[in-house]
Amino acid sequence: MNESTSTTLSISLHKNIKQIEEAVNKSSDLKIRSFTIDVVRDAAILYIDGITDTINLQENILKPLQGLSNIRNLESIVSEKVSIIDARLVTEFNEIFLALTKGKALVLIDGFDQGILADSADWQIRALSEPDTQRTGKGSLIGFNEQLKVNVNLLRSLIQTPDFTVESMSVGTKSKTDVAIVYIEEFVDKNVLEETRRIIKKIDVTYLLEARVIEDALEEKKVLFPLVFTCERPDVSVSALYEGRTIIIVNGTPYVLIVPTLFIHYFQQPDEYTMKGRRLIIRFLRFFSWILSILLLGLYATVAQFHQDWFPHKFSKDLLTQSDTLLPLPIEIFFLQFILDLLSETSLRIPKSTVLLVSLIGATLVGQTSVDAKIVHSLSLIIVGISFLTSMSLTAGGLWGVMSVLRIVFLLIGYYFGLTGMAIGFLITIVYMASLKSVGVPYLAPFIPFQFKEFKDVLFRGDLRTLINSKHTYPHKHKK
Repeated sequence: MNESTSTTLSISLHKNIKQIEEAVNKSSDLKIRSFTIDVVRDAAILYIDGITDTINLQENILKPLQGLSNIRNLESIVSEKVSIIDARLVTEFNEIFLALTKGKALVLIDGFDQGILADSADWQIRALSEPDTQRTGKGSLIGFNEQLKVNVNLLRSLIQTPDFTVESMSVGTKSKTDVAIVYIEEFVDKNVLEETRRIIKKIDVTYLLEARVIEDALEEKKVLFPLVFTCERPDVSVSALYEGRTIIIVNGTPYVLIVPTLFIHYFQQPDEYTMKGRRLIIRFLRFFSWILSILLLGLYATVAQFHQDWFPHKFSKDLLTQSDTLLPLPIEIFFLQFILDLLSETSLRIPKSTVLLVSLIGATLVGQTSVDAKIVHSLSLIIVGISFLTSMSLTAGGLWGVMSVLRIVFLLIGYYFGLTGMAIGFLITIVYMASLKSVGVPYLAPFIPFQFKEFKDVLFRGDLRTLINSKHTYPHKHKK
């Protein structure tokens, strides 16, 4: 603001309106409805068109105030005439500017250096739908949407306890974005909660459009593995709250962030808690898929390069030692991996009506045509396909990107350094994972540090009643 502007409202209606118009650069969607109170006193309602419920303003503010007489003070108007629940007095221009962008309406009356802010927001929201990446065969079919209030409402509908707590704050210096920290007071890990508060309050950005900014802040440093779990499902989020974890909701983002995040959390899926069978085998299948996804390409390259004698001579001759394909083995794998990643990326960017066509083209290109043209080997196609499919089984939560990187790393290690190199590389990966912490909680807990009591929902899903009645504990870096 320059010297001629004020930080607080004045008693001049005209001056106040002029300053608000200049602050929003006379934006055409700032609407001003002038009217008269008590025959001679001018007044106005200011609001942003498109995000404010004008019918609500007309019925609950404009009509009552037009019939007003003998104004004593603005407090009496708020308590006696304004029938909108969320209404209060305001004097600061900065508070007014922020409130207008959130769909609130401002009532100014000539002769008063205060205004009345009334919440009459009417945001357009997307209907609730099934989650895209965290679907389940049995259980809830509702996912989060982009509105923070709707997402909090979904959680409240599932948690019927007064301990359910929502802490609201805003992030951004120029454009404020609503952020909510959600937890259950009785169960939450206090160390995690305090660390989460501290980190989010320290975020200094001009604006916040994506929750990724908060994810980066919570991770605190650049790491390979995701230390924040992203979740589209209210039921999974509620389960996390009862486990003592904390949820961060960002307005405009159709998923929530859950901390602390342990490596084991990526292998726990909703199906296990809604179905009778597969309590043991399904989690081992996911562990095996993770290991196979990151190591299979490297093992294939190692066998082709150093250990052809592990297989019968005819098999080894046809598939490994005398391959007549155009590309060397590493380039073959890189080419196939590139095509599969390209198909996956393209399917997300194109209209849904053309996904089937692109899939058919990709299947033809990667499949029989490339093999017949001797660009790639048929065995390479099978190995890369299995590796890709196993990685897709663990897409929920954010682990998929890590596996894409590790696949390539272990491929190169296996091709140049063999099994010994891969074993050393895998050991280094485990040591690196053990060094990571999610808001102070070791990433590999309860394996490292070992917590026997927490294994009731690690290698297999334990009895549901036991899980429900037990309280989770998390080790912290400052504890011995």
